[in-house]
Amino acid sequence: MKPFATVPPPVPAADADQQAESTATRKRTTSALIVSIVVHAILLFAAAYVTILVISPKTKMMFEGKKSPSLPARKLEHSIRVKQMKKQTRKPQILQRLVTEAPSKVALPQMPDMKTPDIKDMKDTPLMNSRAGSIGGIGSGGGGAGRGLGGGTGYSDTMFFGENLRTRSICICMDISPSMVAKGVVQDVAAETEAMLAKMNAHTKFNVIVFVDGATAFSPQMVYATQQNKKAAIDWIKHPFDSKRDGNRPGFSGSTPSEAIRTAIEMGAETIFVLSDDPPYLSASYGAPPIESHQSDIMEMVKSAARTTGHPVKVYPTLYKPHQNQRGRESYNYYKEMAKTTGAKCILWPKGWEIPKEGQSRSDFEASLTSRQKRAREDAQSGK
Repeated sequence: MKPFATVPPPVPAADADQQAESTATRKRTTSALIVSIVVHAILLFAAAYVTILVISPKTKMMFEGKKSPSLPARKLEHSIRVKQMKKQTRKPQILQRLVTEAPSKVALPQMPDMKTPDIKDMKDTPLMNSRAGSIGGIGSGGGGAGRGLGGGTGYSDTMFFGENLRTRSICICMDISPSMVAKGVVQDVAAETEAMLAKMNAHTKFNVIVFVDGATAFSPQMVYATQQNKKAAIDWIKHPFDSKRDGNRPGFSGSTPSEAIRTAIEMGAETIFVLSDDPPYLSASYGAPPIESHQSDIMEMVKSAARTTGHPVKVYPTLYKPHQNQRGRESYNYYKEMAKTTGAKCILWPKGWEIPKEGQSRSDFEASLTSRQKRAREDAQSGK
């Protein structure tokens, strides 16, 4: 007996329709999704294309030309001026000249023999210094080392009355009143000046002025320290002075370095020595009372020297054997203040010379002197 074959049960018609519809729906959904993706891709590509080629601003074309070669402003200005001068300047015309071969009957006189002056013997003035300094400034502006003819190489290291100095121009002002001459100031100044000049080179300038209440100078202007000028100055110091004529100011009476200091400053001296033994005083005439403002006028002139001349001016008052009493103290106090205002020093000469203290009596002063100080005074008074 044959077994019966298993036959699947028949599917209902309603279920078959439902499955077919579900399959069709899935197919439509997939197609729609694919179409959407393609459309979005196309739109994205189009947007990128529009952004890059249309919306994005176009780069401007820049044309850069080569820079024309240019000259520095100063050279360009000079070149323009040269061209202008060439246009304005007329070319010289060549003129026909007559030439003769016969000797001329007219003869020019023979030129005299002219000797070139030695620059080291030339006298100097403040005006020459200022002009020479400007010439030196031009040299330094170009990178050189020029400092002008009036300075730089004119320094000398020397000594005067025990004071070491470094100067370019020095003036010695010496009181030749009878009391100073009697003390031996001329001999001492001559010896000190000779020693000082021996150490000075020929580029340094100097002068010597004597005074009572006026001023008389060895030379009208500062002179260079040549051998000829040195010898002439020493001979001039040693020659006999007439205190009634030399160093006097007509119409006045007194003992003051006022005019000597003024003259030295106007000559351009940077270092000034003033040798005296009294405080300055001046009267308008013989027997008239002293001018009250005279001392303060000198002090003001010294204080303003650097401002008026344009260079430092140092004044070294040198009290030569001053009176050993309150008059000597007054003189020392005044000249010490003068030296202080210029950054210099007040010197008592000879070394070891003493003066009374402020308010000290003569007897107390004599009692305070040591035997060495008394012996130094005696030697100075005797000229040793």
